[in-house]
Amino acid sequence: MENLFANCKLCPRRCGVDRTAGRTGFCKMPDYPLVNLIKLHYGEEPIISGTKGSGTVFFEGCSLGCIYCQNYSISRGPTGLGMKMDKSSLSDAYLKLQDDGANNINLVTPMHFAPIVAESISLAKSSGLKIPVAVNCSGYELVSTLKLFDGLIDIYMPDMKYFSSKLSSDYSHAADYFTVCCSAIDEMVRQTGDIVMGDDGLLKRGVIVRHLILPGALFDSKHVIDYLTSRYGDRIFISLMSQYTPMPNATGKLSERPSLRSCESLADYLASKGQTNAFVQEYDSSGKEMIPDFHC
Repeated sequence: MENLFANCKLCPRRCGVDRTAGRTGFCKMPDYPLVNLIKLHYGEEPIISGTKGSGTVFFEGCSLGCIYCQNYSISRGPTGLGMKMDKSSLSDAYLKLQDDGANNINLVTPMHFAPIVAESISLAKSSGLKIPVAVNCSGYELVSTLKLFDGLIDIYMPDMKYFSSKLSSDYSHAADYFTVCCSAIDEMVRQTGDIVMGDDGLLKRGVIVRHLILPGALFDSKHVIDYLTSRYGDRIFISLMSQYTPMPNATGKLSERPSLRSCESLADYLASKGQTNAFVQEYDSSGKEMIPDFHC
């Protein structure tokens, strides 16, 4: 099999660097997974976290790099404290989380390590992993990379952050974000199919698209809602998140929280579209409270 790290085009940046030779691209990551934290996590939607928690694996690095990222301490590059893992050690970690009672395996920002992560899931499933496997990502993903996970992933939890190319360029250096994200979510829905719920009230298969409400971006958020509801309706869950919290060095509009009025307006707007598969986060939710104790 071709080594996809040797001329790396796993993400839409298509850096083309040889990560096997120690070079790094936009994600700043080597050609092996670096994992910062593995834990039972309770900060996801109720149909993911449940009462036992989501078995979450936090990977270091990111191919999007939003300037307001709440996980910035591990997303900007190697922390020096991340665990170097291969497919076998990752598989063992998933099985340990299952033994600990996790509702699912939740892989956070794994796509820049996609070939090894896909192999690790296949190995874990052949070794007794029974709980659903979820990928939690930015939505800025290539269909060709997502296809590495076809038949392995039960749940996708992508963001759809922006409609406006100006916002995506200013905040994430990705003017093509919306078009890339649309294709990515189409592929995710193709792989998982429609929503499948278990008798325990937890999601077993399907897609949850998350949208973080940003300050001063009310109309952009409405465009995102328009697109998701018109294209997928209740085939997916839409999760409207009001947890945006200014990170250190935030300036301009990003130095403020979105207003309560904007968040309530968007919740009403989503409801007016007839979307019943939806979550609306409480306004008093704080991003800081949901940041795990990363090793950094």
